[in-house]
Amino acid sequence: MAGFKIKANIDVSKLKSTIEKKQKLIQKNIITVLKRDAIPLLISRVMVGYDSLSDVADQSPEDPTNPANWRAEFLSALEEDLARTFVVAGDRISIRLGDKQFLGYSGGNTIDPDDTEPLHWMVFFIEGLIDDWAFISPEKYTQITGQAYKVGWGRFDSGFMVSRTDYEEQGWDKRIPFSEVRHPFSGFAPLDIFAEALREFKLRPFIQKAIDAAIKGKQL
Repeated sequence: MAGFKIKANIDVSKLKSTIEKKQKLIQKNIITVLKRDAIPLLISRVMVGYDSLSDVADQSPEDPTNPANWRAEFLSALEEDLARTFVVAGDRISIRLGDKQFLGYSGGNTIDPDDTEPLHWMVFFIEGLIDDWAFISPEKYTQITGQAYKVGWGRFDSGFMVSRTDYEEQGWDKRIPFSEVRHPFSGFAPLDIFAEALREFKLRPFIQKAIDAAIKGKQL
């Protein structure tokens, strides 16, 4: 039985060009699917955790430390931060979520106690409030001290947090019992809404969706 030969002339330059086009299409699809589908889902996961913070304590709408009051602001800041930290460099794509800068840390990994940015107060809810704390509103401050509110420190312009130790050392508990001003997040265990969101978030299905579409020559 005689053997046979098969001759195939392959244009390597065209093959390389096809592969490069597929690679570029895959990258474009990945970027599209991450921006359009993955990041919005990740944001929604974070917001589920955010809303759970509002559920752990019964806080009035007037309480400036109530996370429910900053929901829209937090959501907007989170969307802007994820858009800012979405970086594509060659074949590498990176996203940062809930980093130190977003939570209000300075370069020295510390939080400025004079910072009055409400969103930065979130770090204490995320990392937990050890021991007992009170939130002193301007009205409570006047009741306690008999003086006009002039306190210039604290995380909020409309009040400040003080530990139970400091509260009692000032003798304020003799005028208003600490229990009346105790912050509901006192002794609150850490609840890292970013870690929780990432734990439930699966990136692989989005990447696979982008690759499958590119293989079919489809741009998402």
